[in-house]
Amino acid sequence: MISDLLNNDFRGALERGKKFFQKYDYIRILAHYDGDGTSAAIILSNLLVRNGKKFHLGFVRDLSPDGFSKRIMEEPELPTIIVDAGSDQVKRVPEGHEEILVLDHHFYDNSKKDEMNINARDYGIDGTREACGATMAFIFAVFIEESNSDLLPFMISGAIADKQDISGFRGINKTLIEKYGKGIEQRHILNIEGETVLDALVYSLDPFIKNISGSLENTKKVLESLSIDINTRVDDLSRENCIKLARYIGYMLSIQGCQSEALSYIEKDELFLENGFSASALAKTIVANSEDGNNNIPVEFFLGNTSLKQEMIANRRKYETRLIDYISRSFKSITIEKNLQFFYAPGSEMTGAISGELMLFLVNQDKPLIGFNAGETATLISSRGNRRMVEKGLNLSIIMKECTAKVGGSGGGHDIAAGGSIPKGMERQFIEIADEMIGKQLQNLNV
Repeated sequence: MISDLLNNDFRGALERGKKFFQKYDYIRILAHYDGDGTSAAIILSNLLVRNGKKFHLGFVRDLSPDGFSKRIMEEPELPTIIVDAGSDQVKRVPEGHEEILVLDHHFYDNSKKDEMNINARDYGIDGTREACGATMAFIFAVFIEESNSDLLPFMISGAIADKQDISGFRGINKTLIEKYGKGIEQRHILNIEGETVLDALVYSLDPFIKNISGSLENTKKVLESLSIDINTRVDDLSRENCIKLARYIGYMLSIQGCQSEALSYIEKDELFLENGFSASALAKTIVANSEDGNNNIPVEFFLGNTSLKQEMIANRRKYETRLIDYISRSFKSITIEKNLQFFYAPGSEMTGAISGELMLFLVNQDKPLIGFNAGETATLISSRGNRRMVEKGLNLSIIMKECTAKVGGSGGGHDIAAGGSIPKGMERQFIEIADEMIGKQLQNLNV
């Protein structure tokens, strides 16, 4: 039973959440728009359908106080489950909207803690590495009924979308996979994916290989130099050719200055799911549709509308093509400050994804990265660090929360990845404040 894996306080909170769930016949779900939030939405949507409940599903991109409150108050009369967001935002919701259940894993100020705010961090769980929004949705669904454990693939896709699979799953994520993943096959593989080896390398994002990812001609030349037929199916690669490719990718990533965190993407223990997807393919497909504003497509597909499969897969390829282009363009425009580096994203909807890829595979590994997405009146921010920086004291959640506030904005998130919003035109002031604060956090980095 799921209860056996949780402490008393966590079980108590879930019991209150279960009563909330059972009380209503019509529930609104509000999920963060990204791959983790969409994976969580798939879990909750299936849970509601299986229990004969009507629901309305929406996705939240703007987590600023005004943006979040406005979204909540669009339908203030509806009981609402907020997932992969909410712990730090719900306190700003106007009085009179009490019927809210939050399932979250982000840092938050719990000075005004609500019993219906169920956050992994309140129960001794690391919400950055051991539990994501989809983890919380899965635990909730299985707590409602153990048979919902078949929704495990979407917990896994959410964790992968939040990079919680790096160097292997940990904590409650690992425990849940071990307990409920009996039908999942695990194989150690070279981390490339596609119909052919040419296709796999040209579209490779994890890892992102400079001058290979996105370049058909360069990839053909590399495969020719390695004596590997470009039309070889990935599943048919010989052990010898897998070794040659792994060595080449490792060499290229080393030249790029990648550290162990990025090098771990060369090969991996892949999970092959009972729904016909590998865990990585499922996560990448959900992420691509989510980041492109097509969140409803994977949700509807995994609710049973199989006619959407080709559109869902095609959306992934279009997204990856555009993202690779944006990464390359952004890399050329990086501005380096004393303690941080920053860029303006060419694609408004992809700042977070661009920031994550650049930080992991391409930019200076001693300075966190800030990505700006300038809108008409506000500029959205995505920040990324790495494990080494966090171990030395970096906490981007604090940076985003405090530095955005000083220029009239708001922010928060994880220690290694966080976001925020500031008034347009305040980017330079924000950079100066953040540069100083990051310098203080990382003063021992090079010791």
